[in-house]
Amino acid sequence: MLHGPNEQISHEHKHTLAAHRGAQDTDRGKAMGISYPEEVTRLTPDIIEQIEKFNVSEACFLPPPRSINLILQLTWLDIGVFAALTAMTVLSVVIYLENTYYLLKKVRCPFKMKTLVWISAAPTVIGVTSCLGLWVPRAIMFVDMMAATYFAVCFYLLLLVIVEGYEGQEALLEHLETVTIAVSTGPCCCCCPCLPRMRMTRRKFKIFVLGSFQVAFLRPVIYFLGIVLWTNGLYDPDDLSSTSIFLWLNLFLGVSTILGLWPVNILFREAKLHMASQNLTAKFALFQAILILSSLQNSIIGTLAGAGNIRCAPPYSARTRGQLMNNQLLIIEMFFVGVLTQASYRKKDDRPGYRALDTAQPKQEKRGSQTPENSSNQVTPSPGDVGQRCNL
Repeated sequence: MLHGPNEQISHEHKHTLAAHRGAQDTDRGKAMGISYPEEVTRLTPDIIEQIEKFNVSEACFLPPPRSINLILQLTWLDIGVFAALTAMTVLSVVIYLENTYYLLKKVRCPFKMKTLVWISAAPTVIGVTSCLGLWVPRAIMFVDMMAATYFAVCFYLLLLVIVEGYEGQEALLEHLETVTIAVSTGPCCCCCPCLPRMRMTRRKFKIFVLGSFQVAFLRPVIYFLGIVLWTNGLYDPDDLSSTSIFLWLNLFLGVSTILGLWPVNILFREAKLHMASQNLTAKFALFQAILILSSLQNSIIGTLAGAGNIRCAPPYSARTRGQLMNNQLLIIEMFFVGVLTQASYRKKDDRPGYRALDTAQPKQEKRGSQTPENSSNQVTPSPGDVGQRCNL
């Protein structure tokens, strides 16, 4: 409801203005045969004063609209854009399924195949969650958390891809124990070229594994904690003050992400030449592109919306509109990243398997050739190993 600067609003209307949108949403829901509890959004007196003084819509101060109300307010142009983005999301799912079918048929080792299937799904998962946030604006925070949680697991999966490219942990250590590794790489130590190079050992390798695994573990835990605090009004994405729980949790997640990317980057620099035939450089570049687009882009748009550079456009508030723009961009970006992912992961692999770490075989037997009798009686690695032997 809009009011001109010369219009006088009664005292009674000031108290009912906050309830207008909630009652209107409820009436429309009942007209569509949908029953849900009435919701009345209370606006503070200073917000009501801004609505009266600057002639703005109360939608700019209300939470995102419900899906049914959003559909009723969309123009034909909006519906066309939403339909095109949804079709693009469905097409990206079809491309991923076709690539999965190829990997199932062309990758000989089941463990390698599963790793490639899961990590190649990252752009598709982000695209699908962005499409859900497009049609269900009130669930944007939750679908973003789900996408970020899945991508956190990809940190660990990317390290597995590198290990499997060497044909297992034991083969990786045998290759790297004869060379020195540079640790002055991004994102932690790219500004410290004077750091000494190191030799890879079993203990250091396990630290590298923990460095990437902590991202996959901590992100779901932090997001679950955020949801619990949000139900009590303590987790507010709009609050960026020094006492904001949202700000400190996200800073902690940022540090965790940087520490998780560092060991993967160190191993990638050593493996990219050894695994050139497996398109490792393209896989790592796509991983970094997804990280930038899904994290940095969202932060930039959120900052612009909070600073007032993105205007309110009913039925969206400024912040909701910023999230809408981010989801629309992500759907388009993840579609093209998904196409490139299919090309980089579409690689036939006839190698039968790889050796896991700390198996019962003596070291000299692992390096030397084995007879068929010995190879058939090899001990299965423990479940704590990163890799496992493919018995084909």
